[in-house]
Amino acid sequence: VWVYWSRDPARFDPLKKAVVMDGTTNRWAHGAIGMPAVVKVGERLALLYDAVPGGGRGHLPRSIGLAWIRLPLRPPF
Repeated sequence: VWVYWSRDPARFDPLKKAVVMDGTTNRWAHGAIGMPAVVKVGERLALLYDAVPGGGRGHLPRSIGLAWIRLPLRPPF
């Protein structure tokens, strides 16, 4: 799961991105991770995602994960 940043949402550079969640930042899923959604809860963002437990890259079985991101976000520009 990547995040992109830009000062203008109509024009952005696809190279300006950062990893939010992948197999190295997740304790239980090291393969397929997807379908992210974020919800603001107080002063944090809740990142909900689905993933295959272990190193699997298939579509099933999938589990739901939750990660917390501190606010405010600070893009590196």
